[in-house]
Amino acid sequence: MQPRRRSSRPARSLPLAFAIVGALACASEPDDGAADGSSGGSDTTVGTTVGSTVGDDSSGAVSTTVGTTTSTTATSSASDDSGSDDGSSTGTPVELTPMFVAIGDGGWTASSCDRGRTWTTHAFSDEQGDHTQWTGFGGLAYGPGGFVAGFGWGAEGGHILHAADGVTWTDLPAESFVDGGAAIGYGIYTSGVAALPSSFLIFSQRVWRSTNGVDWVTTDVSLPPGAEQLRQLRGFPDSALLVAAVESQSGNQHPMGNFVVVSEDEGATWSEGTGFDNDCASPIQHSGDIEMIGDTLLVATGDVCRSPDRGLTWEVYTQPTGGSIQDLGHDDDGFIAAAGTQLVTSTDGVTWSTKGEVGTQLRAVAFVDGVYAGITSPGAAPWYSDDGITWQAGELDATVVGDLWIRDFAAVMIEGTCG
Repeated sequence: MQPRRRSSRPARSLPLAFAIVGALACASEPDDGAADGSSGGSDTTVGTTVGSTVGDDSSGAVSTTVGTTTSTTATSSASDDSGSDDGSSTGTPVELTPMFVAIGDGGWTASSCDRGRTWTTHAFSDEQGDHTQWTGFGGLAYGPGGFVAGFGWGAEGGHILHAADGVTWTDLPAESFVDGGAAIGYGIYTSGVAALPSSFLIFSQRVWRSTNGVDWVTTDVSLPPGAEQLRQLRGFPDSALLVAAVESQSGNQHPMGNFVVVSEDEGATWSEGTGFDNDCASPIQHSGDIEMIGDTLLVATGDVCRSPDRGLTWEVYTQPTGGSIQDLGHDDDGFIAAAGTQLVTSTDGVTWSTKGEVGTQLRAVAFVDGVYAGITSPGAAPWYSDDGITWQAGELDATVVGDLWIRDFAAVMIEGTCG
């Protein structure tokens, strides 16, 4: 299915649906290889910067256009509450359907095509835990050609899954990964997956690029000096910004600790802003997230680091929600977060208030087309709400086995029906 969008932003040449994704992973580094993926051969393509109607006003609050939603990791777009596109690109009205997708260890996937009520699941393996070939630390991204999910951490073997529709997934074969004209197969871990304006990036032993999510070639992108471990990777295609939460473990070329770098040219160059605090990202590969609305970036795990200028400068707010933050997203009014058993919201990323009490610990939360969905972990119990205030339990089509950890969560608008 080809995604379509309705937005007050300037249109891009490639119409994409939007994804709201919160990433969850582990603080352990891979056993083999460097996370910067410095080897490779093909050129880096610089994406086109896209304008936005969402930004900071002079008071520091984030202003939003009603009905417009930006992204956490993949693409961003907007739809009105009717769930239909005006069809301006074709002259024919197009029906849009909201869809939620989750991934967890074992190559576990779950998707809902009925606003979070029921979920279709699949697992490629029964391996669970932080250091297996099916650990889902690489995360989930949505872009040209559909969904891409990365698996594998510190173990022999890694996997990249692809689904055009978010329901039917394929474990990509060795011939999908080409270096210098030869198929060499995939690596042994996945540090991060991100969507760009017209392609995807995967950070592994190498850095891979794909324009369709299926066919991958090596690229000469790498992380900056001192970024020895990639802890979370987020792409914001409509803002043409790539954001990486990284760590220096040795203190070589950068003081030890966690820091954030941003790229305006799809990873060709990186910059580090001033004022960022290690505590905003120290457990981010295990819990927490990166989110963006307009030019405002949030990095949060409990403490919140906020940048009003695309990562150039940072302000630090100590536990503004009163505790840990498991996941970030946004709705039509501003930022949202999964904090304990509550959905909390903020118009500016500084002052937060409780919107709804779910009654169970949320691991991830997302919003699309007027509906919220959340999921617990371990155990993967889905929840949904039409207003963010009153929540009801969703239903999986199969019983979850073991202590399944949810690693990423997305909400997208797709063209037509899904599933």
